Amino acid sequence: MTKKVAMPAEVREPLMVAATELSIDESGLQRVLPRCLRFLFADVDAERLYQEYYSHEKRLDLKAWLCTALCVDAALLTAYAISGQGPLPLSLLAAHALVVVLLLALALRDLLPAGPLTAPPALALAAAQLAADAFLYESREAAEALPWLLVHSFAAYALLPLRVVGCWLAATALCGVYVALSLPSGSVLMAALLLCIAAHLLGLASFLFTERLQRRAFLETRRSLEVKLVVEEESQEQERLLLSVLPKHVAAELKQDLDAVVTGPFKKIYMSRHENVSILFADIVGFTAFSSTCPAPELVRTLNELFARFDKLSDKYHQLRIKILGDCYYCISGAPEERPDHAVLSVHMGLSMVDAIRSVREETKSGVDMRVGIHTGGVLAGVLGQRQWQFDVYSKDVVLANKMESGGLPGRVHISEKTLNFLNGEFEVGPGDGASREEALRPLKTYFITKVLKPYPDGTLDAGLPQEKVRGGSAGSP
Repeated sequence: MTKKVAMPAEVREPLMVAATELSIDESGLQRVLPRCLRFLFADVDAERLYQEYYSHEKRLDLKAWLCTALCVDAALLTAYAISGQGPLPLSLLAAHALVVVLLLALALRDLLPAGPLTAPPALALAAAQLAADAFLYESREAAEALPWLLVHSFAAYALLPLRVVGCWLAATALCGVYVALSLPSGSVLMAALLLCIAAHLLGLASFLFTERLQRRAFLETRRSLEVKLVVEEESQEQERLLLSVLPKHVAAELKQDLDAVVTGPFKKIYMSRHENVSILFADIVGFTAFSSTCPAPELVRTLNELFARFDKLSDKYHQLRIKILGDCYYCISGAPEERPDHAVLSVHMGLSMVDAIRSVREETKSGVDMRVGIHTGGVLAGVLGQRQWQFDVYSKDVVLANKMESGGLPGRVHISEKTLNFLNGEFEVGPGDGASREEALRPLKTYFITKVLKPYPDGTLDAGLPQEKVRGGSAGSP
C-alpha cells in the first residue's frame, strides 16, 4: 500500500522533498506480519524524524502506564489490608509501589531514556504486579487476577514505545506469566485465552489507528513547518532585497505600510528633513581616458573592486551611500542617525578614497585619480514615486556639494567653509579657491585638507570603541 502526501510546487522545489511515501518494513520480525501492519516512511530521514517524534509522544504514554500501575498497586494494597493478609504480601506490594513512584518521579522530570529502552522496565513492573496478584494473595482464584492481565495486555499495545511485534510479544509474555502463576483450570483457561485474544485484537486495533493518526499528524506538522520555513526564508530574502536599495529606517517604514489601506488620493510620501548633514561627492578623474584603453571586462572588474572598497570605507566612517552615478560616488553622514562628528568622518572618508584610488593607479599604470568635494547643510531624504524605489537626498546644499567636487582638484579633498566649522580644528587646511574653477562657488569660501592633525578615530564618537570594531571594514584605508 502506497500513500503520497504532496506539497505545492513553490514549496517542493526549494525543499527538495516534495512528498513522503509509505513503504513496507521488511526488517526483523516485522516480515512475518501482514503487509498492512508493516508500513513506514520510504524516506529514511522522514522515518528517523518520525521515530524521534514518536519517542517523544510515548514519554507521555509511559507516564500514563506508571500512573496505571500505581493505581493498581493502591487497589491491591487496599484489598490485602482489608482481607487481613500477612506482612509479606503487603511488604512486597509496597516495595513495588515505591519503585513505581520513583520511576514516575523520574518520568515527570523527563530523566528516563526515550524509546524502546523504557519498555523492559515497564514490562517487568507489570509482570511483577500480576505475580503479586496471582501468587501472593492467599486462597486467590485464578479468574480474579484476569482483569489486571487484560488491562496490562491492552496497555502494552497502547502505551509501550515499541513496534507492533514488540507490543505483541510483551502482551503475550504477560499472558504467559499469568498462566504460569495462576494455573487456571480448563474452563477458566479457555475463558482466559478468549479474553486475551480479544484484548490482543482490541490493542492491535488501537495501535494501528493510533499509528496512522500519529503518522498523519507528523506529516501535517512537518509540512506546516516546511511551509513556514519557506515563507520565513522568502520574507528574509525580500527584506535583504529591500535593504540593498533602501536604508534600514526607510525599508522598515515601507514594509510596515505595504499592506496598509490607502484612504486619500495619494500614497504616503517617505521623506524627512535632516539638518547638519555632510554631503560627499567623489568623481574619478581620468576615467574616460582609462576606459578607452582598458578592455570592458577589466574595466567593470576594476570599478566593482573600487566601489566595493568604498562601501567598506563608508561602513567604517558611518556614511550612508546614496548612489553611484557612472564613475561618481556620493554619500552622506549625519542622517538618518544624527551625530556631531559627521563632518570629521566625511573628511576621513574622502582622504581614504584618495588613498584607495592611488593603489588602483599603481596597479593599472594609468592616470586615474579622485576628486572629492564636501559640503554641509540640510537635506530632504527619502524616496519618490510608487515603483522602482530609489533613496536620494534633495536640497540646494546637495547641489553645492556636487559643485564642490567639480570645483576641486585631483587627489585633494575640497571642503566648504560650513564644513570647516564642524571640523573642530582636527585638520590643517589651505585655500581652496573653488570659485576660480566653478562659477557656482563664487559666494563660498572653500578649502583643501592639507594635513590630518588627529588621526581617526580620535576626535570622533568611535574613539572609545575597541580597536577591532574601529578597524572593521577598513580595507584600503590609511
